[in-house]
Amino acid sequence: MHEFGELFRNDTPLIDVRAPVEFHEGHFPASVNLPLMDDKERAAVGTRYKEAGQAEALKLGHELVAGELREARIDAWVAFLKQNPDTRLYCFRGGLRSQISVSWIEERGLKLPYIPGGYKALRRFLLETLEQESLNRKLLVVGGRTGSGKTLILNATPLPSLDLEGAANHKGSSFGKMGPQPAQITFENRVAIQFLKHAPAPVTLVEDESVMIGSCVVPRTLKDSMNQAPILLLELPIQERIRNIFEGYVLERLHSHGGDTPTVAKFMQESLDRISKKLGGLETARIRSLIDAAFQNDETPTLEMHSPWIEALLLRYYDPLYDKSIAKSLDRVAFRGDARACIDYLKGLK
Repeated sequence: MHEFGELFRNDTPLIDVRAPVEFHEGHFPASVNLPLMDDKERAAVGTRYKEAGQAEALKLGHELVAGELREARIDAWVAFLKQNPDTRLYCFRGGLRSQISVSWIEERGLKLPYIPGGYKALRRFLLETLEQESLNRKLLVVGGRTGSGKTLILNATPLPSLDLEGAANHKGSSFGKMGPQPAQITFENRVAIQFLKHAPAPVTLVEDESVMIGSCVVPRTLKDSMNQAPILLLELPIQERIRNIFEGYVLERLHSHGGDTPTVAKFMQESLDRISKKLGGLETARIRSLIDAAFQNDETPTLEMHSPWIEALLLRYYDPLYDKSIAKSLDRVAFRGDARACIDYLKGLK
C-alpha cells in the first residue's frame, strides 16, 4: 500500500489498458487510456466468456486483436513508455489483460511493470485514504459570501488545502460550469490524491461547499467533517465581491470562449434559468433584462456594464442563501475579517 501512495504522490504515469467505457466510469489523474480491447471487443469477449468459458474467450480476444491492430496497440504503449520511462500499467484486477499487454511489450525488448490487483486495488486504496484522511485531518473551512475570494485565500498561504472545485471542474454555483465534469469516481480519486500529497500541517484548508459541486457529490465522511470543522469567515465589501465575480466569471469566460459575447450571454441566461424557481418570476425577469443590457453589444466589457446584474444576483439570491446557512454555524467561526486579516491569521497557525 505504501507503494500505491508513492505512485500517486509522484504522479507516476499510468497506462490503463481497460476499455474506454471502463476508463470513462472512473480513472486516475496521471493515467492515459491505451486499451488492449475497445468497447465492442471487450463486450464480445465477455459474452464468449459467459457462454463458453475463459479459454474460448481468450481465443476470441487474440482473434479480434491481431495483425496490424495488435501492432498498432503495442506501438501506442511503446511510444508512451519511451516518453515516460517510469510508467506502470494496469487493467481492472491486474489479471490477463495486464499480463498479455506486458508480454507483448516485452516482445519489443522493453520492460513495463504492471500493478498487482490493478485498478480495483488502486481504487480501494484511495477510498480508504479518503475515509481515513477525512476523519483524521484537522480541517479549517474557508467561508464567506459569494465573490469573497475564498479560493484566493487558499492560494495565498503555504498551508495545505483541498481544491474541491478544481477536482470537480466546477465553481459550485449555477454560474460555475467550467467544462465537462469528471465521473463521481474520478472526482473522489482526485480528492484522495490531494490528501496524499499534503504533508502533515496544523490544519488543512477547504473552501466551504455544498454537498453538490455541479454534478459531483462531496464524499459523505469529508462533508461531515467539514460540517463540524471551525470556520474562517472572509468578509469583503460588496463592491469588491462584484469585481471578483466580474473578473472570475465574466472576463474569464469571455477569454476562454475567444471573446464570443453571444455564447457567454446565452450561458449566463441559462444559468439564471436554473435558479429561477427559487429567485421568483419577477426577479428573474428583472435580472434577465440587466444581463441582456450588459451583453447587448460587442464592446469591451467593463465592470460598470456588468455591475447591475451581478449586484442584483448577490443581494436577491446568493447573499440571503449564504446568510441563512452561516447563521446555523456561527458558533464554529474561529476568525472573521477581510483578506489581509485572514491571511495574517493563517500565518499565525502553528
